[in-house]
Amino acid sequence: MQVNPFVLFNDLKTFCTMTHAIVRGSYKMPWGTLIWVLVCAVYFISPIDVLPDILPVLGFADDGAFLIFVLLLIHKDLNTFRQYQQTQDTVIEAEVVEESKHD
Repeated sequence: MQVNPFVLFNDLKTFCTMTHAIVRGSYKMPWGTLIWVLVCAVYFISPIDVLPDILPVLGFADDGAFLIFVLLLIHKDLNTFRQYQQTQDTVIEAEVVEESKHD
């Protein structure tokens, strides 16, 4: 699979939106994806890293590499979430017409 920076950036935005929807309880995702999201969050929050964050540039490179890895793993689920969002964002316009009663 070829890594496209624009696709990764779009996936990152969707990842954040999807995580927010999960926390609100408005979206359910497959368990495997949920586990990867939680592992990713714990890895970023945890002070224990493969490369310590005190190392300039390299300290954050492993965090970025792990995030890219997770985004590639859940790309299919992110596309499913985008489709879900489109169905939720669809607004059907309707006009209310009152019937007049004829006696």
